[in-house]
Amino acid sequence: MLMVLKKETNLKNLKPWLTKGIKISCLNKRRLYLKCRDSDSPILKTHYKRYCQILSKVITIAKRSYYNNLILNTDNKQKTTWNIIKKNHK
Repeated sequence: MLMVLKKETNLKNLKPWLTKGIKISCLNKRRLYLKCRDSDSPILKTHYKRYCQILSKVITIAKRSYYNNLILNTDNKQKTTWNIIKKNHK
């Protein structure tokens, strides 16, 4: 009898700053990329580049806001800051 073992994965959110809106924007970016890849339209390419720039800024702001709130709402700011640094530099 063949027994199949399933590895249990930890479904803990590894990116807690990642919101539903950012996920939707990333999916839209992927669709734009696929259209842009198959097209020679310079208007579509500039729209895709601009979309990528805006999405990068939104992600940066979301990360900064999440980690700032984490630090502000803790009792031990040094420990929280070092835990954030350790977690982000793995």
